Amino acid sequence: MSAPAATTAGLRAKVRKLKRGAPSAPVAKAAAAAPAAPSASAGMRAKLRRTKRAAAPAAPAAAAGKSREPNLRLRWLLFNATAAGAGHLALWTLAGDPMAGVDLMARMTVSVPQLAAAGLTVGAAYGGWRAGGLLKGLPGLFGMAVRPLGALGAALWGQGTAPLVRDVLDTIEPWGTLLSPLLAAGPLAAACWYGLDRRAAAAHLTWPARWVLRIPLATVVVSSLLYAPGALL
Repeated sequence: MSAPAATTAGLRAKVRKLKRGAPSAPVAKAAAAAPAAPSASAGMRAKLRRTKRAAAPAAPAAAAGKSREPNLRLRWLLFNATAAGAGHLALWTLAGDPMAGVDLMARMTVSVPQLAAAGLTVGAAYGGWRAGGLLKGLPGLFGMAVRPLGALGAALWGQGTAPLVRDVLDTIEPWGTLLSPLLAAGPLAAACWYGLDRRAAAAHLTWPARWVLRIPLATVVVSSLLYAPGALL
């Protein structure tokens, strides 16, 4: 082998040795990214601290909510109890009897068949009016008179249901006596709630105004509760 060829072969051997000894690309990238690890861990620690700070006020808020719940129940109880007391005081002043509401509820319970017939009359008249609306497309006077005639016929039927209600209550005794206070107070309480209390809540009235409008409903409910033990006995 000549001298230039031997020199070239030696240079190539040195180049191969250098390539074998040089670090690979992934190793070099990992070495370059190694200093970034502390910064990433620092970011995670900062994020954890922010999460702890955000979650810290949750425990006092939950404790405040738990302590506020009994106060709301107590306020609701006092609100209704004072309204019922004011209603009974007004009845006492007008009738001269502290149990005037209970006596009124007892008379209403005796008149349950008539009250039920009155309610059925109103409901039947409304149902007849609505049912007549399905036939209002009839020609001429028939289309104009179908609704009034339907309401009138249904109301006449409902007006004569008092004996039927009385017979039903007598048939299911003693349940008839147990249900009579509910049948007497239920519609009246529903009317007080729908006509006064619900509208007051929807109008967002002040608490004094809502308290005044709660008096009829609370008085009816408490009167029925006071009369119920006597009816059960």
